[in-house]
Amino acid sequence: MTDRNLEAFCGLYCGACPVYLKRADDWIVKIVLEEHGLAFDDLHCEGCRTDTLSPSCQNCAVRDCAKSKGLDSCSGCSELPCDRVAGFGSVRPHGGEVVGNLFAIRDHGSEKWLAGQAAQWQCSHCGHVGSWYEPLCASCGSTLEAGYES
Repeated sequence: MTDRNLEAFCGLYCGACPVYLKRADDWIVKIVLEEHGLAFDDLHCEGCRTDTLSPSCQNCAVRDCAKSKGLDSCSGCSELPCDRVAGFGSVRPHGGEVVGNLFAIRDHGSEKWLAGQAAQWQCSHCGHVGSWYEPLCASCGSTLEAGYES
């Protein structure tokens, strides 16, 4: 069984988010801490489907829209891809995959998508879970194929 809390309403995989993983040395974590005036120990996230969210995700128009429509995710929306979701990739490179992810969730189901994402973000050499902008495994130094350039 995979953790549905790691399937964001918008199609992001929360399991590769540096805030969820609580990676102190990640530039995204540093930005979040600075933007929200938080200390590292005050940073907590349990995934999009919980009430314990990254400060950057607490006021999410995409999440609010899906919930207001009674949708389990944007993958079930008849307006997919809407401008809100389609524009998400312009903010950060990891957002560019949300539309494709949402169609994959729609076509193959959450369980299969989540299993694929868990495998995609895991180091094939040692099993360490990489984050969106982690090009090398912090545990063994191997190249992580799934990450993005910052």
